[in-house]
Order: sequence, then C-alpha cells, then structure tokens
Amino acid sequence: MKKTTLKKLMALTLSMAMIFGMAACGSKEAPAETPTEAPAEAPAEEPAEAPAAEPAGDDFNPADYSVAICMDSMNHPVHRIVQLGFLKAAEALGYENAKVIGTEGGDTSEAFAAAEAFAAEGGKGLLLWAGDSSSYNTIASVASQGVTVGIPHFRHTQDDGSYPEGLAFNMACDPVLYGKQVAELMAEKLDGKEGSIALTQNTKNVTENAATDSFTETFKSLDGTYDLSKIKILDVQLEGAVVDQATAINLAIIQANPDLIGAFGTTGNSPVTWADAASKAGKADGEIFIVGMDATEGNLDYLEQGKVQAVVAQPLYDEAYKTMEYLDKIFRGETVPEWTDLEAPVVTKDGEGKNGLAFHRDIAAQVEEFFK
Repeated sequence: MKKTTLKKLMALTLSMAMIFGMAACGSKEAPAETPTEAPAEAPAEEPAEAPAAEPAGDDFNPADYSVAICMDSMNHPVHRIVQLGFLKAAEALGYENAKVIGTEGGDTSEAFAAAEAFAAEGGKGLLLWAGDSSSYNTIASVASQGVTVGIPHFRHTQDDGSYPEGLAFNMACDPVLYGKQVAELMAEKLDGKEGSIALTQNTKNVTENAATDSFTETFKSLDGTYDLSKIKILDVQLEGAVVDQATAINLAIIQANPDLIGAFGTTGNSPVTWADAASKAGKADGEIFIVGMDATEGNLDYLEQGKVQAVVAQPLYDEAYKTMEYLDKIFRGETVPEWTDLEAPVVTKDGEGKNGLAFHRDIAAQVEEFFK
C-alpha cells in the first residue's frame, strides 16, 4: 500500500495533528523502515502457541482483509509511534485496508465501542491497545464475530496462566525488568545522598504498577551495595496523561518535598513533565535525577540537553509492527506464540546503539514525517 493511501485512510478515522515528538525500542541493528525483532528471554518451557486459523490457501489476498489498530488518545505522540509501526507493517505485507480507530480522548469505553463497530463491519484483525481487564468483554465479543485480536505493550496473563477469552496473542517488554534497571541506575547515581524519590504513573494499570513496584523493591534491596540509607521513596502518585496538568502535579510534589533528589515517571510524558516541573521549582538541570518513559522526539531533546538523565525506550514501534506480522501469519494458517518478550533499553546521553540517542532519533523522525 502506498503511503498516500495510508494517509487518506488515516484521515477518515482521526484528526491529523502535527506531533512534537516522543519514542520506541528493539534489538541491535534496525533499518529505518523495518524494525528488528527484539530477542526474547529464554523461557523455562516452550511458549504456548496461539491457535492457527484455517489455512488461507494459494488464493489468499491480504487486500481482502480489513485490519485496524484501536486505541484511545489517538493523537498522543507515544500512540503515534505505535500506529506507525502497525501501519508500516500492514503496508509491507500488502494490507490495503488498514486503519486507526478509537477516540481522540482518553475514554477507553469509546475505543472499545469502535472495536465493536469494526467487528460488526466485518473486520478481520485488530491490534487492541488495552491495559486492564475492562477490555475483556470487548475482546471476547469481537473475537466471537471472527476478529483475530492481539494486544501488545500490556501483559494480560491471568493468575492461572491463561489469557482472556478471545485474545489470540500478547507481547510486551517486561516492566519488572526495566523498573529494576532504572532502580539500579538511580541507586548508583544517588549513592551516599540524602533526600526523597518520587514515583508517578499515568493510571493504575498492570504495566505501570509492575514497573514502580519493581523499582521500589530493587532500590531498597540495593541499600548495602550503595549507601541509600538516607533516601526515602515516596508513595506513587498519578500524574495523568495531560502535559500541563501532569506538570502541575509534579511541581506540587517537588514543593511538598523540597529534599527531592530523584523522580521516575512511567508515563510517556514524564520526562517533559518532570523536567518542566523541576525548572518551575527553581531546580537546576540534573539537580533532580529524572528518568521517564519513551524515546519520543521531545523526550530525546530533554535527554540531550541534560534536563533528563535517562529514558526507558519501550518497544512501541517494534511491538506494533510485530503484532501486524502475527495477524498476517494467523490469517495464512500459521501459528504464533501466545506470549512474546520484547526489549526495553534504558537510553542515556552517552549510550550506544539502542541505548543511545541516534537510533531513537531515526524512528521519531519517521513518525513526524508520516503524520505531518
């Protein structure tokens, strides 16, 4: 599918807005157009495979299959990266009816309604952006209507090891791992200092909860390896997804805790909201050790300028690209793993490869060009 066709399709479903930067991730060498697949951690047992569809046969034509990526906050810079990965994969695989559906606001119920409408119209494959169990009725419903559903980014394995009814496959980076990596980095940099560390999330959801819990547990366990005895970790606060509001919330946290020396935000805006809050509070760049999520253009700017000390590059582009690849395999009668691990490197100013600025600058530039 040509880029111009994609753009027309996109224009039918959402208001196009110039983005001002934000992220991605993967493995070691990735071309500009097609991401490399991040290496999965070796599982203890062979992963289960999602059930294959009936073999499509030699007459299979991807142009006959309608596919969509469904999410709330469609114009959010982070979400644009996810959309780009999905649409680029659809284009490369020959899907001429690929679109973005959902809502421009943050109401997930509206996004789920869009998924139901897509199923009713005969849609075949869906990347559903869903972070918690509120999506499970929708997943079961659209799957019962013949839609193959894959969810990236948010892990939905239930306590008994099963997936929600109707979910064909799931993939994400491990928030426990990157929460641990951020804690290790911050413990090293704050060794011997005194003060407090703030943790902020967008909402309470399985991914962000796991990241902040892991950070807290790891940081406390490192007291002894480093001198962290005079550092207090504050309770998690919700900063939300709106930049101005989140900046005000983070500023209030700084004002209430003038001894703040570190902040870890698990939202895509957190590098900017925390850095701007610190500036408004009269803090010098680097006075608060700030780590946030997503290698988007704006976040990378702040990292390069020293306003932010590290960014966790969630595999936003890669996971969406791979989701579309998995949908294609299922349509062709092949099997895919039910679960796939992806990599989320911690990017620093002096890092290299996927831990450095250049790799993520390239993907951010593609997002800006595609959606302008």
